[in-house]
Amino acid sequence: MNFDFMGAKLKHSSWKLHIREFLDGKPGLTAAQATSHRECDLGKWLYSEGLGKYGSIAEMKQLESVHEELHRQVRQIMELKAAGRASEAEAAYNQIDPISKRLVTLLSAVEAAVTARAR
Repeated sequence: MNFDFMGAKLKHSSWKLHIREFLDGKPGLTAAQATSHRECDLGKWLYSEGLGKYGSIAEMKQLESVHEELHRQVRQIMELKAAGRASEAEAAYNQIDPISKRLVTLLSAVEAAVTARAR
């Protein structure tokens, strides 16, 4: 199975929107999808075949780490919101963007390395 890197980047953008919707009180992702780095689509791919197939690419380990960091941040957002600390949850949400940008940059780097290997 070939991994759709562009699709993953688009899904990630959509995922961020779901977190925004959660803060706005709208239904969206399940708690497991939002807080578990293994239960979202990217995590499922990473741990089913991504790391095994592309683990020799340096950016893959970084991707795994940044992906976990992102989910830790989302977990914090959800916990703060559940505790009624909405302004702190918003502040924590604002910290997602730089993490997200690193994740997308790493996905692009892995994609480039995979493409170069295929040539």
